[in-house]
Amino acid sequence: MFVSFQEVNLSRYDVIIAGSGPAGAVTAKTLAARGKTVLVLESGVREIEPTIQDSFSVVHGLGHFDSGYWPTHWVRALGGTSAVWSGWVAPLSARNFASWPITREDLDPWYDIAARELGRPELINTWEAPSVPGFDMRPFSRHEPNRYGDEAGTEIWEHERVHVLLNATLARVHPRPDRRGISAITVYVAPDVTTELPLSENQSIVLAAGGMGNAQILLGSDDGTGAAVGNEFDQVGRYLMEHPHLYHCANMVVRAGYGFPEPPAGFGGFTPALVPDDAMFEANGGIDASFQLSPDDTNADDAIERFVVERLGGQADVYSLSARTEMVADPGNRVERVFGTDPSGLPRIRATCVVGADDYRSVLGYLRRMGDALARENLGRIRINNDVIFNDLTGGGHTVGTTRMGDNPRTSVTDADCRVHGYANLFVAGSSLFTTGGYANPTMTIVALAARLGDYLGGQA
Repeated sequence: MFVSFQEVNLSRYDVIIAGSGPAGAVTAKTLAARGKTVLVLESGVREIEPTIQDSFSVVHGLGHFDSGYWPTHWVRALGGTSAVWSGWVAPLSARNFASWPITREDLDPWYDIAARELGRPELINTWEAPSVPGFDMRPFSRHEPNRYGDEAGTEIWEHERVHVLLNATLARVHPRPDRRGISAITVYVAPDVTTELPLSENQSIVLAAGGMGNAQILLGSDDGTGAAVGNEFDQVGRYLMEHPHLYHCANMVVRAGYGFPEPPAGFGGFTPALVPDDAMFEANGGIDASFQLSPDDTNADDAIERFVVERLGGQADVYSLSARTEMVADPGNRVERVFGTDPSGLPRIRATCVVGADDYRSVLGYLRRMGDALARENLGRIRINNDVIFNDLTGGGHTVGTTRMGDNPRTSVTDADCRVHGYANLFVAGSSLFTTGGYANPTMTIVALAARLGDYLGGQA
């Protein structure tokens, strides 16, 4: 239900959620199914409004992603970044959870829920098949995206236990004197209402405002006597990550008819991708990557390609490879406060994100090892497009990290239950929780974590 500010009585809600993207929407949906009453605060309106977007989503970008990059993927409107999501998903692998406080097995039940929520078969969470020696076929699932601001996604917002307040921003969370919980929140309602609202001990706050927004809210929440909320050990905003994308970074020439495995018909739409198996992953340094296969034409004018085709018996198939890769989790890549505020009073922020030498070397290593494996058995060859790798890097629009999960508050912001360390009633949902990024689009894991958090909060008395 959509409500006006005048209709809001904060005491009636079990949980207040900041953000209406996939993380906020699925947390709210799960809580409502558990009988909880939820208030969702959304800075924007039903559709993307340029004036709101330009006022609230300013980021000073340094490193590989500039000031024009991050705001494109920080949408202030009902449904959040689902408005610009491509619809690609894949789960993280078990190895990607090695430094998380939870395992892939812990998350498996909610990965299946996420598949159903996103209109996919559960098969997408488990199917893989051996392919090129050292690499498995693990396709990305492709489907029409859930746009949580569109008509098809509005059943959540029509639920009687979910109230949505548009044009409303969570501008600050106020810590209790003992810093063991949140005692009040400040809400800004456009165009000119700012009010502090008290919370009872049995009410919880969920930050679901994205990798930038969750860090921004915490960094802006200080009581003037010390560190900002959750930032007692200077961890809020750290470990910012993207998924570097390197389109057409290599060409693969293989024997004609060389068969790449395809998923069963029940898998649905997909994009084929080669992913290192566990042994290859470890041998190449433990940084994950995927290589999308796109059929290409044979270039008869290319002397090297003609030579390779001849070595393969006179006929061959050609593929272009595009890499989607992991970044090493680096505390120096971070979101920080800078001078000035947005209309709600939240601090402006700077995002520093530098792709490291090990990240680049990992891509080269996988391509060389893939080429060596094909050459050993005379199955094919790889040509690495060095200039593309080092000059044409872009991102996937995935803002990952900034409030990472962990057991130690000195190196993380949230615990295994998505709770900000030390604060009994303050939780985080979304990609900012990620301890490591893997290579996969984050939406599947965002939704799984949100459903898990909703079940956790929904089960509390």
